[in-house]
Amino acid sequence: MGLFRSPSPLLAAAVLSSSAGLVLAAAAPAGTAPLDAAQPAPAAPAAPAPSPGTGHVHMPISRTVRLEAHLKVGEEVDLGRPGRSVGDQFVFSGDLRPVGARGKQDGHASGRIGGHCVITDTALNAGQCSTTAVLREGQITVQGEQTGIPTPAPVVNAVTGGTGEFRNATGQVTQKFLTPSVWEFTFRLTLHNPEPAAHRMPKGPVDAGFGSRTAPPTR
Repeated sequence: MGLFRSPSPLLAAAVLSSSAGLVLAAAAPAGTAPLDAAQPAPAAPAAPAPSPGTGHVHMPISRTVRLEAHLKVGEEVDLGRPGRSVGDQFVFSGDLRPVGARGKQDGHASGRIGGHCVITDTALNAGQCSTTAVLREGQITVQGEQTGIPTPAPVVNAVTGGTGEFRNATGQVTQKFLTPSVWEFTFRLTLHNPEPAAHRMPKGPVDAGFGSRTAPPTR
């Protein structure tokens, strides 16, 4: 297949009270069976656990992060028999920049992105892809199938985790391919036990207003 320089990503139990062995029970309504004294009452919902070492409970928050990837590397790696075959790989990397920075290579990048796809279906040019976005606040990892490699169609893949402010992150990312070398990523994240402010990584000028944070929807 040869090398191809073209982009692609990629939830306490209640304790029965007793006094000197005496169990008090109210009369059961007609037609119902009395509560068995030996049977525990229904369990109460567990309270959120405090963050390790802080004693404070941090509720999950939602966050949306939108970035453009400007690729510097996009290589098809021909493995096994010559030509496109199962097991071939597509490897990519580049800079992450604010949305709308297409074509603007000057200024500071927001971070880096890199990953690879392994071909699993030659008819669809489909493969399993793993991607890592490296930001000042931490890393975000993504995994899922993409079709049309090396220039896949728009796809939604799973966020599998992260580090720093993104540790224990779940959610998904929508990936669009604007040009062969410019991709758009929209990360919709739920951050569980988010990093306390005192432990967050410092932000630089390019991170001001980076992403949006909201409380999770209530039911």
